[in-house]
Amino acid sequence: MTKLALIFWGGWEGHTPERSAILVKAMLERNDFTVRLETGTKVLTDPELGKFDLIVPVVTMTTIEKPELKDLLEVVRNGTGLAGFHGSMCDSFRNETDYQFMTGGQ
Repeated sequence: MTKLALIFWGGWEGHTPERSAILVKAMLERNDFTVRLETGTKVLTDPELGKFDLIVPVVTMTTIEKPELKDLLEVVRNGTGLAGFHGSMCDSFRNETDYQFMTGGQ
C-alpha cells in the first residue's frame, strides 16, 4: 500500500530548506511513499490535508498564518504523522507556542 507524504519547505536559506526537502523526498520515495513537495505554508489550508499519512516541514525561522497552523494542528491531532529534523522542524515558527508544543521543542 502506497503511503502519502507532504513535504513543505521554506524560510532561512542557511539551513538549505530546498536541498533538504529534496533529500527527504528521495528517502521517503525509497520507502514506498508518494511525495508531494510544496514551497511555503499555504498548502496547509488544502481541504485534503488529512489524506496525507505523513507531513514533513522543512522550514526555518519564518511565520505561519493562523488558519494554516490550525489546519496542521488538527490533522496531526487526528492521526497524520509529523516528522522532521533539527532546525528544519523545531525552529520553524518561533512565535507559535502551539506549534512548539506539538513538536516538543523550539
